[in-house]
Amino acid sequence: MRHRQSAFFLITALVILTTTVALGLVTVTRSVTELAGSSRFSATHRAFHLAEASMDAALVNFQGGQLNDLVLSTMAGGSYWATVHPVGTLEYLINGHGLQGVDQRDVEAVVKLTPRSVFQFGLFGGSQVIVSGQAITDSFNSSLGAYDPSTAGDAGDVGTNSVTAGGITISGSIAINGQLAVGPGVADPNSVVVISGTALITGSPPVESQSIAMALPPISVPEGLTCEDMVVSGQTTLLLPSALGQHCFHDLTVSGGGTLTADGPVKVYVTGAFTASGNTVIGIPLDPTAMLLFLVSNEQATFESSLTGSTEFYGGMYAPSATIRIASNAQVFGSVVAQAVDVSGDAQVHYDQALGALSEPIGIYDTEILSWREP
Repeated sequence: MRHRQSAFFLITALVILTTTVALGLVTVTRSVTELAGSSRFSATHRAFHLAEASMDAALVNFQGGQLNDLVLSTMAGGSYWATVHPVGTLEYLINGHGLQGVDQRDVEAVVKLTPRSVFQFGLFGGSQVIVSGQAITDSFNSSLGAYDPSTAGDAGDVGTNSVTAGGITISGSIAINGQLAVGPGVADPNSVVVISGTALITGSPPVESQSIAMALPPISVPEGLTCEDMVVSGQTTLLLPSALGQHCFHDLTVSGGGTLTADGPVKVYVTGAFTASGNTVIGIPLDPTAMLLFLVSNEQATFESSLTGSTEFYGGMYAPSATIRIASNAQVFGSVVAQAVDVSGDAQVHYDQALGALSEPIGIYDTEILSWREP
């Protein structure tokens, strides 16, 4: 009997042990399977976010005019890239890809671009902007009416592509009714701005980093234009016919009560020096968007451009390789964009927001997603 009982207990123990081991193996196998599934889910989820990151990066490139493929980049242990294909006029197909381990996810979008002019700021200097004295910036929109100081807006922004200290330098008792914008990717935008004296900056935040650098494309004189020296002074008026559309001068001087205007939209190219001073008017007061003044560089060009005295300038002034100086009590009703800008004295810059809606010279692109899907 004893042997039989011992054998029974032994067999029972072996059965229990075997069952326990089997249940343990099932539990371990299920845990491993669930862990692998969770890890796979996490990897494919991260791959999807990487694919979305590729789309975001491509869109940022588009805003800056880089309409090409996005090279392979790494992030968070994975990688992403994108290819770009034109599918229509200013319409592009972006195929974005994200890879995490062996898991790849893909997204695609059709994007439409709308070009915007370089005139997105009251003052913009590619490398530097200096504002001193008692200068003032504010804004208005000429499509809604003439500038009125009592209703002036706070879009008189000042910007630069610089990412180093001194990119924007402010001194004196100036008033910026707008924001200061520095180059892209700056962790501490305030580090680019040097301020001394008292300065009022109404924007919120007062200083920010741009998402992209403003493109400053070169300007060339259209073929067929003759560029000669021109002086407009002594209470005389030079009326540029809009029928010609484009006019070119080498050295252009407006002084002593002179007026340079047009009977409609014109582009004025200056291949040498531009100087305006002494109770002068340049542009079309009722429509600042109608006169665009381009300072064009060439091998021998020396730019010492200035707006001094009680000069009034109505329009957009663009000098991608020059320095523009605005001094004394000059007033700008429009926008000034140059390689460097120096504003001093009691100068006033009233940014015309209507210039920002122009399509040239192209500084940035607005992007609109027409369709988006995961193939």
